[in-house]
Amino acid sequence: MQEPILIGTKNNPELLIDKFKHEIATLGLEEKDLAYKINYKGDIAFLDCDKPGRTISTEKLKNLLAKIVTNIIMDDWAHILVKKVIRDQYYYFNKEEKTNIEDTVIEIFKDKESGYSTTERKNKVMKRVLEDLDKHQELVLEGFVNFRLKDLMFEIEKLVDSSVDEFIMEKEYLEFIRLLKYFVDIQEPKVEEVNITLGENDFFNLVNKDGSKIESEYLNGFTIDYVDHNINYEDLLISALITLAPRYLVVHLGFEDKYKDTYKTIKNVFGKKVGCCKGCELCK
Repeated sequence: MQEPILIGTKNNPELLIDKFKHEIATLGLEEKDLAYKINYKGDIAFLDCDKPGRTISTEKLKNLLAKIVTNIIMDDWAHILVKKVIRDQYYYFNKEEKTNIEDTVIEIFKDKESGYSTTERKNKVMKRVLEDLDKHQELVLEGFVNFRLKDLMFEIEKLVDSSVDEFIMEKEYLEFIRLLKYFVDIQEPKVEEVNITLGENDFFNLVNKDGSKIESEYLNGFTIDYVDHNINYEDLLISALITLAPRYLVVHLGFEDKYKDTYKTIKNVFGKKVGCCKGCELCK
């Protein structure tokens, strides 16, 4: 007599049952075609699939259950797995920060281009589910994830780590921008207008409205140091602009496209003072 196949879980057993019924309908079967029931062992709910009828073979039933388990783990449990990693390893973040990190990880995890939810990955998980069902006829989702999918958990941990790094960098950047903006706001304008153009070798030029060069201790004489010592010339530009404290700031053709991050920082710091020119004498 064929032993029953048991799939158990502590988390949301209703989801397991709903997925099972959906797959039955997808195969064109009716619930009467399969003998199944829900049993409880302690706090674990088991989907008990017993005595497969003539309409479906034991092998086909195992494949059906393996597909359900795989989809639950990869699609529906993703946020649970991610949340567990964040809770265990990054407990010191507040609730809002944890949610932001979790949302970022889930977005990447479910992105087909990221490699974390591809057909290849699902096939690999499904193969392991089938191996377990062939050996044991019983599978508990939580235990299966913890002991048979350690490589998946490792990938999720790496993804969480990288998302946390990006979150911290973004947080530090926003704090940096906030301080710069505050410093700019409390200063009285020292010059009426500063224009940013690209000169030879794409170095920045700061000029007045009439095209005459604005002297800046931050940018003058730094070309050699920039080349020899890899000084961040874009940071020097920001320092120069803050020191000059212009009432208006015009960015000319070519700068926005070539230095997108720097342009973004300038816009964030100087706000409505910034304008963008798409073509004039200074752009040439």
